[in-house]
Amino acid sequence: MANSPMRRPNMQMIANAAGLSKSAVSLALRNDPRIPENTRLKVQKIAEQMGYRRNPVVDSLMTQLRAGRQPTFQANLGLINCSPAKDLSTNHTFRRLREGVLRRSEQLGYGVEEFWLQQPDMRPERLKKIVETRGIRGLILIGAISPDIIFTSYAKFWYNFACSVIGVTHWNNRLNCASNDQYQTARRATEKVIELGYKRPLLVVPESDDRLLDEKFSSGFFSIARRLNPKNQLGLLPLQMDNLDAAVRTIKKQKPDVILTNKTECYTALQAAGIRIPDELGVVHIDWHDAISHLAGMRQNNRVVGSAGVDLVVSQLQKNEFGALEFPKVVHIESVWVDGQSVRSAGV
Repeated sequence: MANSPMRRPNMQMIANAAGLSKSAVSLALRNDPRIPENTRLKVQKIAEQMGYRRNPVVDSLMTQLRAGRQPTFQANLGLINCSPAKDLSTNHTFRRLREGVLRRSEQLGYGVEEFWLQQPDMRPERLKKIVETRGIRGLILIGAISPDIIFTSYAKFWYNFACSVIGVTHWNNRLNCASNDQYQTARRATEKVIELGYKRPLLVVPESDDRLLDEKFSSGFFSIARRLNPKNQLGLLPLQMDNLDAAVRTIKKQKPDVILTNKTECYTALQAAGIRIPDELGVVHIDWHDAISHLAGMRQNNRVVGSAGVDLVVSQLQKNEFGALEFPKVVHIESVWVDGQSVRSAGV
């Protein structure tokens, strides 16, 4: 009897091999940003090794079905890059915020035009003329790491539009905001390390970062750390990025058993100093992302933050609301804990 031909691998077979659901595999093979980057790459590699080939007929039909569900085009929104860097992809947080904006805008039927606020020849009058000429009535501000950038010469400009700020919540600006809940991020990270058996946590973040976030990192950390034995309450170590050696010396002197930080450079400096992680010291990254999967930490879900910023602006447009808001909304998106090799297992 002749051997039966080898069965062509399908998505369910790939899902079984990857330990994922069939829907997650489908999204990963389409390179959908809702699936973490490292998971997408893993699935795509497994599919390639199994000899999977997409069916062009099925792809065509699915494309038509998805297109049939697309909402009618509404208008264009303006995504205003307020950061010093023209390319938002150079910052992992800004890149994910932008991805969330683009995805949610497409889902709702809006296009997105992008502008760089710190472009050398950009002025409020020029930006106003451009966006009005293009019929843009809704703006989303991203990368506003300095309040002065958007509230000095542009202070009144934003109130001509439906507008939201994403990533940070600058108080008293009378604009809707969407951001991660950094207070709960630090609080839950501190709770988690205590659950894992750590007793001397230390928060290590640049003072400027904490100040930009209205001290939410330190407030969340202290809300839990103050419950510890007084001798184990180490507090905050202001991290100076241009003097990481000083931070390492202080960490060695204070002898924490775990640190919470938002800078991978701190982890690298500790390793270079010969500190064994996690045997001697646990490390938790409170702004975790796919590129640092070797670390434990808190994923801030910045794509969801970007999506929330779009929803705020679209809601204003639908209500024909423009100008300064009497009661601006602040939407906080929660983080989730991600396990990693930089902390010990529970009970160890």
